[in-house]
Amino acid sequence: MINSISGKLTFKSPEAVGIDTGGVEWALEVTASTLAALPAIGSQVRIFTHLHHTQDSMRLYGFAALAERRLFHALLTVGGVGPSLARKILSGTTPERFSAAMETEDVDALASIPGLGKKTAQKIILQLRGKLAGNEADAPDSGGKEVAAALISMGFDSRGAARAVAEILQEEDIVRLSGQEQEREILRRAIIHLSS
Repeated sequence: MINSISGKLTFKSPEAVGIDTGGVEWALEVTASTLAALPAIGSQVRIFTHLHHTQDSMRLYGFAALAERRLFHALLTVGGVGPSLARKILSGTTPERFSAAMETEDVDALASIPGLGKKTAQKIILQLRGKLAGNEADAPDSGGKEVAAALISMGFDSRGAARAVAEILQEEDIVRLSGQEQEREILRRAIIHLSS
């Protein structure tokens, strides 16, 4: 799986962006919130990805935040919700607002999202109820898991360590870093955050 793509932002349109990775330009379909979070064309960016492959086509979806990609994956497990509808849903809300509506089983709040009807909103609540809690904010991706494990070995609380790492992973300047440099900076910031 392609976890993320890093490179130069080459174009932005209402539904897609381009990223040049040294001679190969990738076109990624994005949500409105990801589009709003991206810097100016020509900037270096890192976008988390999801490759959707069918018999007829391959489409690459991009997300500025891990929480948004996790919610996208959760939505794809709901019958009748494909990647196009999941992208529309995420363009009409944030992971935080969506989770709040799920917790209170607020069908009307979900149904008010453009492109999402009341029946589909009810189906989403039935199938995802209780499955999102603790998933988005508290579960860092593989790079963050090692940092969280290091923090736990230093004596920090496991839940607090996971939450701190997940939050830091979504900071714009952290997203631009890669490999060991990113892990070192996440660890440094997490220690400061957890010690305060």
